[in-house]
Amino acid sequence: MNPGPPHHASISDPVADDYWSFEDDHGRKHVSRVTLGRPAPIPQDANGDWYCPLIIGHAVPITVSMVGVGPVDALLNAARFVREHFHELRKVSPRATPPGSTDSK
Repeated sequence: MNPGPPHHASISDPVADDYWSFEDDHGRKHVSRVTLGRPAPIPQDANGDWYCPLIIGHAVPITVSMVGVGPVDALLNAARFVREHFHELRKVSPRATPPGSTDSK
């Protein structure tokens, strides 16, 4: 049995990293950090599948590894997961100002 993709509490080599703002069901604005890691082969995977780690930093971070048959497939699956997750929210906007930052974009 394959052990599956590794779990990542953080991503040290991101392919993409951004802050997105959104509005919750009560009309409150929030900002989440969205980080996609570099695709990598799943260790000891009999099929040679790949995974792409991603973290969506809400109050309770969402940390998952999306699997694909190769590096591009894994990366596309991770990007699709992010898109579908934020599609469920309201007033989503990329390039948000990070919490605690004085910079405005």
